Formats: sequence, structure tokens, C-alpha cells
Amino acid sequence: MAFIICIAALIIMMFVFTKMLLSFSNNSSAAVESVAATVVEKKQGIYTHMQSEAHVPWFRVVFEMTDGSLMEFQMQQGDFRELEKGDRGMLTYQGNRYICYQKSKFKSEAREEEKC
Repeated sequence: MAFIICIAALIIMMFVFTKMLLSFSNNSSAAVESVAATVVEKKQGIYTHMQSEAHVPWFRVVFEMTDGSLMEFQMQQGDFRELEKGDRGMLTYQGNRYICYQKSKFKSEAREEEKC
């Protein structure tokens, strides 16, 4: 019985690894795109690893493009904290990988943007 459980666990790990490898490959081969977008939602939570009971925080932000479509990206805590709901600017991404977000600033009716 233990042998069957080990084989099943190995198959599941191979499936997860293959899925991660394919996602990485697809992202790497995708073009880097920059589009005007607005922050519409921020999400955060804690993932608890079942075996080690480690608590790992996650951070996601939903952006709305000018065409009305929505894109959600996972990001680091520092980037997450810098963004506020309603922020407008230029979103740069590759596939489903978040790269950066340049907030728009208005000074004397001239638009300036922060650099990523």
C-alpha cells in the first residue's frame, strides 16, 4: 500500500513540475507588453503548506485595461504595497508574469510617469 502511495505522490509531483515548466516557458517566449491600466482590486492572503505548516503570504492585483478587459497578477509584497485601488498608469507584463507598473502623475497639466 505504501508503494502505491509513493508512486501516486511521484506522479502528482511530476505533473506539477511539468505544469510549472510549461508556464515558465510560455512566459519567457511571450512578448513584453506595456498597456494603460487602472488598479481595480487588491487581494492578499496566506497560503498554508500542509506538510510543513509554513505560512506563506501571497499578493495579487487586478488591473483593468482601456478596452475593459481584466488581468490579475501575482506580485511581491513591496510592489503590492505601492499600489492603491484607482491608480492609473502603464502596466508592463510578459505572458502572465507581472514586470512593473508606472503610476501616472499630473503636474501643471503635464503628465509625468515614474520609471519601473
